[in-house]
Amino acid sequence: MLVKGKVAVIFGGSGAIGSAVAHTMAREGAHVVIGGRNQEKLERVASEIRAAGGKAETFTIDVLDEQSTLEKTDHLARQVGDFDVVINTTGFMHVQGKGIAELSLAEFRQGIDPFLTAHFNIAKAVSPHMGGERAGAIITVVAPASTMAIPGHLGHVVGCAGTEAFIKALASELAPRNIRVICVRSHAIDGAVQAGSYTGEVFAPKAQAMGLTVEQWVGGAAQSTMLKRLPTLSQVAELMTFLASDHAGAMTATVVNMTAGTTTH
Repeated sequence: MLVKGKVAVIFGGSGAIGSAVAHTMAREGAHVVIGGRNQEKLERVASEIRAAGGKAETFTIDVLDEQSTLEKTDHLARQVGDFDVVINTTGFMHVQGKGIAELSLAEFRQGIDPFLTAHFNIAKAVSPHMGGERAGAIITVVAPASTMAIPGHLGHVVGCAGTEAFIKALASELAPRNIRVICVRSHAIDGAVQAGSYTGEVFAPKAQAMGLTVEQWVGGAAQSTMLKRLPTLSQVAELMTFLASDHAGAMTATVVNMTAGTTTH
């Protein structure tokens, strides 16, 4: 088992990606603790994991509230002990598809502020409870826009670039404490919309503008990749579980490309 005996805390654990990662890590032996804003959704995921023989707990948290995130994470650490793995799969509604002429400053910042706030608050809250003799890993997921010039995606592009820069800078700070920090850059994920991902709402205006359904738009995105297919939820979850394991113990301050060839650096 890849992460047997590890405590894995998953922020955004009731979402499409977070729940897939939680199931996979539990299957691979981790004690998973899933956090988010909706207790009912969290408990549904945890119940499924327990029914499959895994170990899962839940906690509610608003990662955009710095003080609350610090306090709740500290309380969680007192309950479950130090963390081996922290996964950030939080996501926030933002505008895609508007050019600068019609984009407001508030809409521009929707693609930046909540994402970077969540990264900062989570990292600040969990890092005191990780590392030392017990090696730690913080892993997040980001869309591929940071290296792309895409019209109508100003806030999204800047937010993705900020995430990747933050991950590398954070890794340099936490490496002396034996904490690795890794970012998984994924394209749109096959099956995520069907699993309830908020990205369905993000993609809808772009799909409608082209006279397509969201499913048709996602299919077109697949055809734009080198491999003519998108990463699946299962592949993302399996990769993040591997990166959390000791097999990836020499990896930090890096962005792992899972875009099916859409980006190459």
